[in-house]
Amino acid sequence: MKTLLTASVTTSIAALLLATPAWAGDHKTAAAEAEESAPVTSDITLPADGEWKHSFDAYESKPGKPNGAFRRALAFHRAMEKEGIAADQVKTAIVVHGPAVFDVVKDARYGAKYQDEDGAPLRNQNYNDVAELIARGAEIWVCGVAAAYHKVGNADLLEGVKMAPSGTVAHAELQRRGYTINAY
Repeated sequence: MKTLLTASVTTSIAALLLATPAWAGDHKTAAAEAEESAPVTSDITLPADGEWKHSFDAYESKPGKPNGAFRRALAFHRAMEKEGIAADQVKTAIVVHGPAVFDVVKDARYGAKYQDEDGAPLRNQNYNDVAELIARGAEIWVCGVAAAYHKVGNADLLEGVKMAPSGTVAHAELQRRGYTINAY
């Protein structure tokens, strides 16, 4: 019975993977194709005089790859702009901890941590996303505990990125200031 159930679950997952273009390839391409075949119109009304404060948590990290939390924060900005919300009404913050602390460091520190298969230092692929977020007024806070653990100092951080005593303190302060936290 267990073998039959496992085979059934495996078959179901395989069918979902094959039928879902977003899982099979580039998410942006899949989303654009889906919108063309099934137009989506929002039913939410956003007040013209509103202010949105939203924070994101960055822990996951893959060497040599962009960080998903930065991409989600940028997507939030762009989605709000698409809805006609002025840029100055949208505030974002990202709290960076764990291995993601390397995603907000200068290339020299990043390359000292990560190299390609030939031993050549990798460049930080998050630079442009971080720079765009900072230009949009985002606050990017690094957990001081994680930074110390990973031997990342203030001087290693990209321009505009700030150090907090801990990720917990940064999240608490952002919530005190009225920021909600993104659930994913």
